[in-house]
Order: sequence, then C-alpha cells, then structure tokens
Amino acid sequence: MTYFRLFHPVLLAREIIHTGTAQLEGEEKKRVSIINTLSLASIALCLIFGSVIYYLTGNLEILIPAYAEALLFVVVLMLNHFRWHNTAAILTAFVHNLSIVYFSALLGMVTEVYLLFFFLLGAALMVFHGKPLLIKFSIAISVICLVLCELNYYYYFIEPLALSHDEQFLIRWVTIPAILVLDVITFALYVRTLRRKNAQLERKATALEMADKATRRQAMETSHEMRNPFNAVYGISQDLLMQVQKSDLYPAELKSSIEHLYSASHNVLQILNNNLEHFRQQEGVAPQLETGVFNVRDWAGEATAIYQYIANVRDVSIALEIDPQMPARVEGDRIKLTQILNNLLFNAIKFTHPDSTVTVQIRPNGEQWQLLVKDSGEGIPPDRLSTIFSPYVSEQHAFGGTGLGLPIVQRFVELMGGTITVASKTGEGSVFTVNLPLVVVEETPAPAVPVNRNITLHAFPGVKALVVDDNQMSNMILSRFLERMECLITAAYGGEEGLKMAIETHPDIIFLDSHMPGMDGKATLAALQDNPATRDAIVIVVSGDAAEASITEMLTAGADDFMTKPIDLKTLNELMIKFEPRLTNSRHQ
Repeated sequence: MTYFRLFHPVLLAREIIHTGTAQLEGEEKKRVSIINTLSLASIALCLIFGSVIYYLTGNLEILIPAYAEALLFVVVLMLNHFRWHNTAAILTAFVHNLSIVYFSALLGMVTEVYLLFFFLLGAALMVFHGKPLLIKFSIAISVICLVLCELNYYYYFIEPLALSHDEQFLIRWVTIPAILVLDVITFALYVRTLRRKNAQLERKATALEMADKATRRQAMETSHEMRNPFNAVYGISQDLLMQVQKSDLYPAELKSSIEHLYSASHNVLQILNNNLEHFRQQEGVAPQLETGVFNVRDWAGEATAIYQYIANVRDVSIALEIDPQMPARVEGDRIKLTQILNNLLFNAIKFTHPDSTVTVQIRPNGEQWQLLVKDSGEGIPPDRLSTIFSPYVSEQHAFGGTGLGLPIVQRFVELMGGTITVASKTGEGSVFTVNLPLVVVEETPAPAVPVNRNITLHAFPGVKALVVDDNQMSNMILSRFLERMECLITAAYGGEEGLKMAIETHPDIIFLDSHMPGMDGKATLAALQDNPATRDAIVIVVSGDAAEASITEMLTAGADDFMTKPIDLKTLNELMIKFEPRLTNSRHQ
C-alpha cells in the first residue's frame, strides 16, 4: 500500500475492502469483499458511536466495549488478509451478535434492537454465501440473541445503566442512525449482490439459449445429412423386399436377411422422424392436424404388417384384434395416428419377451374409440410410470431407442382431443390405452379382411413422371419406386437439365429436390411456373431438409406437396393416390 493511498480516504477504503481477495475469483471474492465492507463500516460506527456517547455521558462502559468491538473487526480484516476467510466470516457474525446483546442489556429500551434483525439476516446471507448450514446457524443465533434482548427488557436479568432523560434522548438519537446506517449498507450490498447474480443468470441463460439453438441447428443439419445417404439404404431395402415377396425363387435365408435389413432401416427411420418431431416442438412449431376419412381396418392392417417384419427380428408375433362393432370408416389424421401406432408398436416389440405376442386392439367406446397395445415384457417399475412420457426417458435396451417416442405419442393424442394411459404389472407386461373422439363416416361394421403382409401398390399406368435430383442414388431409388407404380420415368440431375426435360416431355408430375448446386429447387420451381408448357404439372418437392421453415418456404413458392427423405414407398404411393384425379385429367387433355 503506497503512502498516497494511506492519506487518500477513498483509495484507502477501497484497498481495505479488497484486502485478501487478490487470489480469489467469482463468488468467493465477492463474499470476502462484503465481509471487509461490513467490517470497515462497523469499525467506523463503533469509533463514532463510542466517542460520541462518551463525550455526552462520560461513561467508559460504552466507550471501551465500542473500541474493543472496532479492534475485533480489525482482526477480521487481518484474517482475510492472511486468507483465513471462513474464520473471518464466523468472527464477523459472532462479534455482531455479541455486541447487540451487550449494548442492548446496557442501554435497555433506549435502543431499538429489533431494527438490527434485518441487518443480521442480510449479513448472514452474504457473509456465509454458498454455505447453507452456516447461514441457518447464524440466523438461528441472531434470533436467539434478539429474543434474549427482548426478555431482558421485561425481566432485567442485567440491569441497564442509570441514565437521565436527556442522556437517554441523546443516546437514542445516536444509536438509531447507527443502526439504520448498518441496515442501509446491508440492504445496498444485498441488492447489489442480487443484481449481480441476476446479471450472471441472464448471461448464463443467454449462453445456454445460444448453445441450445446451436445444438438444435447442428442436430437438424446432421439429420439432413443423414437422410440423404440413408435414403439409398432404406429405398434399396424396400425394393429388395418387394422383389423377394413376388417370387419364390429366392432362398429362405436371403429373404430373412432382407427382412432384417428392412427392419433395421425402418427402426432408423422411426428414430429420425421422432428426432425431427422433437426438434420441431423445441422450435415452437405447433403440429397441424390433417383430418381425412380412412378405413380403420386397412390402416391398422398395413401398420401391423410392416411392424411384423421388425417383430420377426425378436421372434415376436403381432396380433391385430378389431371389434366387429368398430365402424369401418372414421375421420381423423391418418398420418399422426400412424406415428402413434408405430411408436407404441416399436416400444412394445422392444420390451416384450422373445417368442411372445404383442396385441393391438381397436374397439368403440361410447363416443370414443380405443387403441390398445399390449406387450408381455417385464413391465414398467412403479417409480418410472410418472416419467415415461418425458423426453429422453428410456430404459437401456439392445433394440435401441431415444426416449422420444412416447412423448410424441402423448403430444399427438392430446392434439386430437384424446388421452393416453398406461397400466403395468411387474412380470406381466404393459398396456397402453389411447382414447380418441369417434367421428363415424360409415356406421356399418365391416367384415374382417385377412391382413396382407406384402407391400402392395396402386398402379398409375401411363403417368409421366420427372425426377430431378442431383444425387444419383436418390434419383435412382425414386425412379425405381415410380416404375413399380407403372409410371413412365424421366430423370434429370440438376435444375437446368430438369427444366429443359420438363419442357420437352410435358410430365404429369415432377419430383424436385430442393437442394441442388447451381439452379436449386426454389429457382427451378419458379422457372417451371413461369413456363406455359410446365406450369400445370404437379410439383412435389423432395428433400432431406425437414425443417418446418424449409417446407413452408417451398409450399409458399408454389409446390403442391413436400416429401421428406428417406422416401417411404407406401407414403409415396399414398401421395400419388392423393393427386390421382389431377393425374387422370392431365392424361386426358
């Protein structure tokens, strides 16, 4: 400490406040600075209080203890200087409480001792910051001291000083300002501490939000990058499955391997779709219902048939039981219902015992209809039942899973105005029950139809389709799928080439990749709409970019629909069926 600082009160006070903090960081540094601040303020007040009272009354019983208290706070500063910070904090609390008891007993009802409670409370919170046990102990001691002071007012265990009326008046108006000064200092320090903490929390919240956005963006980009190459794997597995289904020439071992490949590919697709839906939810994108009429038996039969391939990997069979009184056709969002059933089936297959049966039941229930999925696994522990619908809560299993399936199921069910419940017994398995509003389109119960496990497609003979995709494998897969629907295929590998071929061939439907070098999907779409020879063609945008903003951008730009890679053959076929009236009209023109 330089001589200049010794004779400059502001710099001297600053030096004292920061004594012992040179090698400290963060909250510990602030805590020690607060102890030093309170000690310095207490020294000043003790010296002023003791000197003024002695001058007015000539009483050494006040002067000597006041100076002794000031000396003890000098010791606190020295302890901090030598980095005995916890000892300094304890001594600070001890001296404050001891001095309150002593001067309260000595001066009696002249002092308003209860005003010091706020000072003691704030001091305890700041001096012992980060040490909850010491905070509680300090506050308890302060309360006990204040109670003892109050009891002494009434019962005089210790006789107060005999003071004249004028002396009492003078002491009262010296002590009350001193107490208020301590309260104000404590309040100011506490408010500053809270503001600092709030600022730290805001900075951390901002950093976490930025990190969360970066993580979501990276996850979306990773998902996009995975979808393009996986499109080839999933497409080939579907194509091979169709080939072995149509012929008995393939050996049983090869058929089994292809079914396993398709099963694994479908699992990965389910994980990708669940992650996509979860990221959309995190971005605040509300799912929209696309209500339509569908046949319950056809829908359930197709879904369970697809998952039977997945169940075969674990030697599990799927039993579909539909109540004869269940209406044939209902109104609802078939796509989201499929996602609900897919996730429940995947979950049931994963946790049921090998060589067992997963049962899917569909039945009417008054003004609702029920979808039940039962497994024969070990069941869900009672302590986990309350958390299974939380994201990323998943039991470890060799069959995989991200813990996102059930939260998505719950979200979609609630979106449709329904409920989902789970009942589970240890050793007996679990039953998930979905209740949804029943909107009947045709009330006549439909007869049971045998489930066809083979992938069957609706054909579109003579429909001219143009596939525009710079990725040769994705182009080949989509073209092959369309060929299986008996379409006439033309392929282009860039936006400029696609526009040229569209003008030459006049396709009925164009499948357009959104991300291409040079002339991208949006620019190609605009050019197709501007050209009289191509503006009437149906344009389906196909992309691995499944972000809601990207989909909305392309649909707003004039695309008729959007397909996300990897392409599912059944979904593609359903999309073609959706546009069949326009395809039929365009061929007859």
